[in-house]
Amino acid sequence: MSLLKAIVEKLERGAPAGSLVEGLCWRDFEGFAAEIFSENGFAVRRNVRFSSEKKRYEIDVAAFQRPRVMLVDCKHWGVRAGKSSSIRDAAARQRQRADHFDGQLTQVFPDASGWGRASIIPVIVTLHQEAVTEHAGVFVVPVFKLNQFIEEARCGIFDAKEVKLASLREFQH
Repeated sequence: MSLLKAIVEKLERGAPAGSLVEGLCWRDFEGFAAEIFSENGFAVRRNVRFSSEKKRYEIDVAAFQRPRVMLVDCKHWGVRAGKSSSIRDAAARQRQRADHFDGQLTQVFPDASGWGRASIIPVIVTLHQEAVTEHAGVFVVPVFKLNQFIEEARCGIFDAKEVKLASLREFQH
């Protein structure tokens, strides 16, 4: 049984939502976020590593659904002092990863080569139950609002950075 289905079953039996997700280890929290994207029809890659300008980067969850690419950093952080500055720092690092990802898109997800264009949306998924916020072009989304965020993203309201993709066929000739 998937982690998402197990949590939904516990929720249906009355378990408190916050404690179910807070009890997950960071790796399972990443898996939980990945399953939410997968259940919403996204192709998902976890722990995507790539190099750009002689620097190595890693994305916890990359979710692909034409024409959108969600690059997700999962933060299994609870409420604590200094959280807002930590979130801003994490957002700046996620923005940097997203800025270096566009050149890697078709290597990570070859199906995107036929898209023509893609909107890259950097996201941080957190535990804390607050509103969706934005820092430096990175959306900070509480895990229990991730479904709603995905639905809004499908409408194109978060499509700030669009990259043009050259077809791989052009390079094969």
